[in-house]
Amino acid sequence: MKVWFKRGLFSLVVLAIVTVVGGAIFLLTFNPNSYKQKLADIVQQKYQRTLKIDGDIELSLFPRIGLSVQGLSLSDRNSEDPFASLESARFAVALWPLINNRLVVDHVAVTGFKAWIVRDEHGKLNFDDLLQTPPAGPQPVARSGVSLLPAAHAAEAPQDKPAEPVLLPESLPVPELIAKRSGSETDFQIDIAGLSLKGGEIHYFSKRSNMIGRLLQLEVNTGRMTFGQPFDVAFKSRLSGDYPAADGVLEGQGQLSLDPASKSYGAQKLSLSFVGDLDELTAQSLTVKGNVGYKSAQRQFNATNLDMQLQGQWSGAYPVSDLNASLNTPKMQIDSVSDLVSFEKLALRIRGKNEDQNLDLALDVPRIQVSPAEAEGAPVVASLKVSGPKVLGLGLTLQGLSGNSQELLFEQAKLEGAIKQGSRVAQLKAASPLQWQPSNEWLRLPDIQANVRVEDEADAGSRFEMPVTGQADLNKGKQEYSAQLSSSTEQAQGSLDVTLQDKGKGPLLAAVLKADKLDLDELRSIFWVTAPEVVTTSEPVPEAEAPEAAAEQEQEPAADGSEQAEQPQAQQAGAATTAEEPVSEESSYAWLDALSVDLRFEIEKLRSLGMVLEQVKAQVQNQGQLINLSQFNANAYEGQLQAKAKIEPGKRFELGLKLQKMQVGSLLLDAFGNDYLAGKGNVDLNLKTQGATQEERLNALDGGLTVDLHDGSWRSVDLDQSVRDINEAVRNAFSGQIPLLLPQSDPQRRTVLNRVQGSLDIKKGQGSFRNFRATTPILTVTTAKGSRLDLVAQQADITLHARLNQNNLAVEERKSFQDLRNVLIPIHISGPWADLSYQIQWKEIASTSIKKALQDGLLDLLSQQATEAKPSVKSEVEQIIKSELGAKVPQTVGEAMKQWFKP
Repeated sequence: MKVWFKRGLFSLVVLAIVTVVGGAIFLLTFNPNSYKQKLADIVQQKYQRTLKIDGDIELSLFPRIGLSVQGLSLSDRNSEDPFASLESARFAVALWPLINNRLVVDHVAVTGFKAWIVRDEHGKLNFDDLLQTPPAGPQPVARSGVSLLPAAHAAEAPQDKPAEPVLLPESLPVPELIAKRSGSETDFQIDIAGLSLKGGEIHYFSKRSNMIGRLLQLEVNTGRMTFGQPFDVAFKSRLSGDYPAADGVLEGQGQLSLDPASKSYGAQKLSLSFVGDLDELTAQSLTVKGNVGYKSAQRQFNATNLDMQLQGQWSGAYPVSDLNASLNTPKMQIDSVSDLVSFEKLALRIRGKNEDQNLDLALDVPRIQVSPAEAEGAPVVASLKVSGPKVLGLGLTLQGLSGNSQELLFEQAKLEGAIKQGSRVAQLKAASPLQWQPSNEWLRLPDIQANVRVEDEADAGSRFEMPVTGQADLNKGKQEYSAQLSSSTEQAQGSLDVTLQDKGKGPLLAAVLKADKLDLDELRSIFWVTAPEVVTTSEPVPEAEAPEAAAEQEQEPAADGSEQAEQPQAQQAGAATTAEEPVSEESSYAWLDALSVDLRFEIEKLRSLGMVLEQVKAQVQNQGQLINLSQFNANAYEGQLQAKAKIEPGKRFELGLKLQKMQVGSLLLDAFGNDYLAGKGNVDLNLKTQGATQEERLNALDGGLTVDLHDGSWRSVDLDQSVRDINEAVRNAFSGQIPLLLPQSDPQRRTVLNRVQGSLDIKKGQGSFRNFRATTPILTVTTAKGSRLDLVAQQADITLHARLNQNNLAVEERKSFQDLRNVLIPIHISGPWADLSYQIQWKEIASTSIKKALQDGLLDLLSQQATEAKPSVKSEVEQIIKSELGAKVPQTVGEAMKQWFKP
């Protein structure tokens, strides 16, 4: 027995010596770097990627199998662009567990890992091929996917006859290969004691959405890692992005579960935090906690005990400060493949401030279960409240859920809203059944019942209600949207049909409004809730001093005794007004470039901007930002109105207006608050201009105005009475008592016009008269050559020639007007439109009697009359205008014309 023991012991010693010597010989002779090219060839052959190992591969066998590599990089598929790289990686494998069919890896240390992830236009990632079976082609044949050397030799071994394709382990995709090794078939397990990654970077670019982002300074530490079992992980990184812009610190920890074979991933006890800027959000604290899971094959996402909290600022189009938001739910699941959706006790809260307004948004989903078989749940409630100078409240309730995942049916969708400013309150209540097909992106409201109510709490009797009925069909899948609404109130009786669709030539918005009655002025006054407040920054003049200051201001120009003293002041005021205008305008109509509009109106009775029109037919279309009023016909003021217009905001403006057999005075009084010119007849107006500002448009204004009116009047002067006063002054010059000849316009005086005809030619903002002729009961009036209107400076320089009509005078008057018979009386009208002055050019009157009267003292009497005229004449005239016209704006023709060319 001792002999056998000695022999056994000797054999073990020899075996140990052979093993040690063999290992030493292997370490001295084996060079893993000689296999770099073979590794690169295999990767290129399987995945069409370039593998480069610039550093050395170091291998050790005792006490553990250790491997370290430096300078490793992998390219994108069929490209030289890098996909991933690392500066160094080191790990060790325990020998003894290999005997038990377990791969136990000691701590893995990676430094300088970088990855460039790209999503193409179709949504595929640039590493999808690494997770899938390689394309058909020559495949290496081997018995094992672990030994690289036999695999390389087997790839070169010839085959006597073609064999049936067999899916060998090394030809499996990476996740399935790992699963194969760790599955129950071979009981092969991979166990990594831990992973530490330092100095990592992950770059992401989406060609689909142009998103560009990156994780920099990435640090990752994990606990023991085993596929199929959760393991602890913690990471820290700086999130940086170009689109959307991002810059902040991202940290997280939790228990991660990875199952590549089933493409299932999950995180338990997840805790994420972000501090920094993310697009228009500045997050002082953004945290996400809970348990989440995702199965990519089923596109299934589930979460339990999810809690999201946000504090920060939002700097978007509607900036919000002191932002606090939260999202909580104990359980939620979304399965896109199986059409399963489940929410329980989901609560969303958002609070913040916008300038002087407080914002409060809430959404509650108590329970919803949606599947292909059925859909049911509790009512969904959402609310929005904005408080401050204005108070706004909105509430949405969806109740009575039924149907299935293909078509969701709500018994009632109810919307309630209210807005309050001061004592004015406007309320909206609307309800309708709701049908929703999520897969077709189709939403329908088949029976809308709504009511709009406006009331003033300060006035108990002030209340307005407008019931609205109709339906809406919103089909995003087919890019077709339509709504039909109708209402019947004292202010509005009609229907509105709106459609928005895209048939391959861009979206087209079409609307048809048909109404028996529409009072836009009344509706505007009712719904004009947010009237702007005018805040005066300058100190107000005390009431006791105000009359004196006003008197001083009016006495200063009168002290000169000349009319020209006021004209420079008016010009300076006009120049100051022009200087305040912006040099250029920014067009806010860019959205018209992507939308075609076709609006049609048929209204039996319309009231707008003070005007009352009947049988209105109009059509508005556009070509980009060029808005075309191709048709506007209406009956109004005993006549007909026709108009066409083209407007390109900030660029050009064209208007064509025809009035036929119309009472022009009534039209001007309702539209502009004055009837300086009245009469029945025809008016033809054509204007064309261009420019970005009001000043540019006025300087470029071209066109013409043609007028033919009868049985009318001209407010501000009575030419017949002026001629009578001239005649009286001539006859009484010797007595020293002559009537008062006012040089200013007087709104209480009118010239009765039997007929007025003529044209005004406009070029570059300057108007010149052509073929002007007006007849009054006793006069025939024409314009002298050179008479003009300056539309830019709003100044008049007109000379009227008045001649007596002897045939229209009674026998007694003919004798009294003997001195003015066949005499041309020139009357010069000048000054700003708002304050015209009238001067009788006495020296130009070719009458012997008048010239003798001037020499005998009439001229002195007229000068004395002008000197002794009260300085308050102008203020009295202005007061008369205000008392007669009330609050109507504008009060002058100049202001009315100016409004046509405002931005």
